[in-house]
Amino acid sequence: MNRLLFLLAIAVTMQQSVLAQCGVGSYSVTTNATISSSCIINGDVTIANGATLNVDFTAASADTFVVRGNILLQGNAVLWVHGDSGSTGDQFIVSNMYNQQRTITTNDSSRIQLEYIEFRTQEGNLAGASSWTMNLNAQNKSVVYVNKCWLNTQTAWLLCNMRNQSTLMSYGNNDLPTESYLNDSAQIAIHGSAGGIWMMFGSGTYTLNLPPNQTSPYNWKIGRGNGGLATPWYLEIDTANPGIGVQIFPSSNVTISGAGFPATGELKVALNFSNNTDSVTNLAVGLQNKTVADGPAGGVTLHNVNLGPIAWQLYALIHENLYIKNSIVNEIGVGGPSNVVVDSSLLQLGELAAVSAGGCTMNINNTEIWNQAIIAANSSHMTLNNCRVTGSDFSTTDALSTVIVNGGCFYANPTGCSQATMVNITTGQPNCNPFIPPGFPQNLTPATVTFNGVDSNCAAGNNEIRKTNEIAIFPNPANENLNIILPENREQRIQIYNAMGMIIKEFSSTKSTQINIADLPNGLYFVHFKNESQPTSQFIKE
Repeated sequence: MNRLLFLLAIAVTMQQSVLAQCGVGSYSVTTNATISSSCIINGDVTIANGATLNVDFTAASADTFVVRGNILLQGNAVLWVHGDSGSTGDQFIVSNMYNQQRTITTNDSSRIQLEYIEFRTQEGNLAGASSWTMNLNAQNKSVVYVNKCWLNTQTAWLLCNMRNQSTLMSYGNNDLPTESYLNDSAQIAIHGSAGGIWMMFGSGTYTLNLPPNQTSPYNWKIGRGNGGLATPWYLEIDTANPGIGVQIFPSSNVTISGAGFPATGELKVALNFSNNTDSVTNLAVGLQNKTVADGPAGGVTLHNVNLGPIAWQLYALIHENLYIKNSIVNEIGVGGPSNVVVDSSLLQLGELAAVSAGGCTMNINNTEIWNQAIIAANSSHMTLNNCRVTGSDFSTTDALSTVIVNGGCFYANPTGCSQATMVNITTGQPNCNPFIPPGFPQNLTPATVTFNGVDSNCAAGNNEIRKTNEIAIFPNPANENLNIILPENREQRIQIYNAMGMIIKEFSSTKSTQINIADLPNGLYFVHFKNESQPTSQFIKE
């Protein structure tokens, strides 16, 4: 039938097994072992030499398998975790830590097989816990098979990174894996499942046609020549509607065509920058018909592609100087010895991470921030100047890294938040952050996170939020009227843009003024002052 369907016949052949050890530290499995009731391993688990660890929770009771460390499969090993098909109480937990991220790694034709199980990344009651992303790294012809499992993405997030000739098969799951990445000659088959798929484009020129119908589940085969796309990887989607993302590298040149509907968007785009000085401006949600270039070497061209409300991810790699302005961005990462500056933008619902092993910097100015994690690592440095920050977590992972917040205002993440209500799908403006508990931003590492002159207890709708050369706008959010405070005796040409980059109001003034915005649709707007060196502010109409 399909090239991957033969894997459906996979069954774990159990030879004579011993009872696995529970309550121990790091645990090495080199002969077949079985777990049949709740079990905690207080360290790393290594399965090797063709051995199988069979976690059998098919009895009626609700059981939990907890690993407080990393999991490594090698040498044709198998981890089989299977619960009772009629129950929702069986759990597989890899107990993740904020400053020590856990991983699952499969090598050497090994296999991890999950069936009828809930996967979690934290122990205990997760109702008020933050979500920590963790990785499942599959490589060297290993197989990940997931059948009718589930994950609550408000409390966990599993990234499945498929490399080399590894294979992922997902059948009827609920957000497990949450996101999967297609690299190298890997293959992914999604059958009646949710979650997101990221397709990696390396050197070369590619033309990608998105599935024509985004309003219902679809069937799609692409890669390795299927769908006219000559990539080493292969993707098969059968009666499913996962989120689709593309990751573009400096050597890529990708043209993407879409159907231009629905409002929730067809696509996410991750742009990688390196060995250059680049500027990115006016990235927005909504329909895109434009080119976003990564210098002369490559980039992405979008034709009739409707980006979702969480659309853009930007990464600075090696020796990159990246300037971002007037943009709505989900995630920004600095993964090499590079520097990023962000001005007058909206950063939402992902990570801001300066984590290069060689040290890097990120400076964020006059920007609205709703990111779940603001983090510096490996002797890197991040500075926020005059920003509005809502319900985010600040942290560093080592004493040589710093996060400094100068001025601005901290707002509480509201209660009653869910993924269905977290963002305005038309404008991209967040309403709440489902990954962070209700309350004000938190400092998780006091020794290396510094707050200077921050108003740490702001109520929504406080007055002025941006000041550039004595310019201020308020209230924010605004409903009927917007006040613009200008320096005396200096003429300003003022333009108001919507989130699509269109000018919807334009006028000149030499004094402070009030404009009526009652006729504007609700959403995020940018105010551009043409005569200023740092010319842009923003406000929310609600």
